[in-house]
Amino acid sequence: MARKDVLLATVLFVVDVAIAALFAYDLFGKAFGLIHNRCTAKKDFSVQCEAIRPAGSALWGLLIAGGGMSLALGAALVLAAVAAMTGRRAWWWTAAALPVIAVCGGIGHVLVGNAVG
Repeated sequence: MARKDVLLATVLFVVDVAIAALFAYDLFGKAFGLIHNRCTAKKDFSVQCEAIRPAGSALWGLLIAGGGMSLALGAALVLAAVAAMTGRRAWWWTAAALPVIAVCGGIGHVLVGNAVG
């Protein structure tokens, strides 16, 4: 029973990390859309740059998503390890991190996406 519990906790933690990585890829892709080079070269070899300040929601989206997902992953890892060492159910903590990661990543996706366009 204990081996199955630890194996299930490990599989769930790998799923947690994969979902967090997908959200991070999405968020940083959107964030780079905010900060890409907005300069154009003219025919007379001069450069014209357009300075656009990104919306504050982009920063909040990155903070909520990055902080929430990191906190959920770290807490799930530590609490699952402690639960496994004390003979309690370890998989519960990694399963509880799944909705937290999904909600934080979804909020970050919406906030950063609204700032991009």
